[in-house]
Amino acid sequence: MTNAPTLFQSFAIFDIEQRLIDWNLDFVEEFADAAPLLIKGLSARDIHAACLLPERALDLSWALNDAPPSAFEYINNRRSISVVQEISVNGSIFRIAQSTNAETQLHPAMPDQSAELLRSTALQISATVLKRRDQETLRLHELALTDGLTGVANRRYFDELLDSEWKRCKQGQLPLSVIFIDIDFFKRYNDLYGHVSGDECLKNIASSLRATLNRPRDLVARYGGEEFTCLLPETDLCGARHKAGELELAVKALAIPNGKSKVAPIVTISLGVATAQHVTGDNPLALVRAADKLLYQAKSDGRACFRSALFES
Repeated sequence: MTNAPTLFQSFAIFDIEQRLIDWNLDFVEEFADAAPLLIKGLSARDIHAACLLPERALDLSWALNDAPPSAFEYINNRRSISVVQEISVNGSIFRIAQSTNAETQLHPAMPDQSAELLRSTALQISATVLKRRDQETLRLHELALTDGLTGVANRRYFDELLDSEWKRCKQGQLPLSVIFIDIDFFKRYNDLYGHVSGDECLKNIASSLRATLNRPRDLVARYGGEEFTCLLPETDLCGARHKAGELELAVKALAIPNGKSKVAPIVTISLGVATAQHVTGDNPLALVRAADKLLYQAKSDGRACFRSALFES
């Protein structure tokens, strides 16, 4: 006579950054290998990395698109686990998992100990192979969408995200802003200090821009040469102007010397800010072109400043 299966219901809450907020004892059982690590603030990625489980067992990347996946099942310690996930209006992620059936024997003639060893080995091999494959796929995907010099997003990724955010903001009747940035007198900087120093200058400015954009959906990308773009979803003109001012000051705070600048003894930037208060139409690149025109207006007005306007499609 076999023992009745042990059923459980695992429950956990993660914040908008996919960090653990609260959980129950069954969640500890589900992710037993990570049990010694479980504390508030631990990321879902770190929890999963400590366990030999399929990637989807604790993949919360869907939350970036605010679209919970369908319920799914996976195998954990000889049990089939059903997982349901939801996201609240404030961005908190709720994950509920429960066992759906009893443990099964591989074959009546196989001793339980041998069957368990076989299952355990197969699971570990499968999980390891899948994890390595997914990690390599993710690495290649990130390389394809990242600027090789500065480490920020490249133009390809910017264009892809611009398209998706344009559609999302259009559907949700949300504002969308773009900031176009150019480093003032960068050619003169390269001529004076050399291209190696020029590359270091680009990397430092890119890092500063990225650090200043602190919301999850905001993006900075190297658009080409010494030009950068920032994508600010759900940001009106007032908010975009405020962020442009912060970006300008952040670059000045680096205090990178530029003996060939005509506006300051340090490296400065000029910025163009365009906001679609109500996204309409199907041409998101028109918003980028509007920001680019405002950038050139800032440069014509003396550089080291920003110019802004509402965009009407």
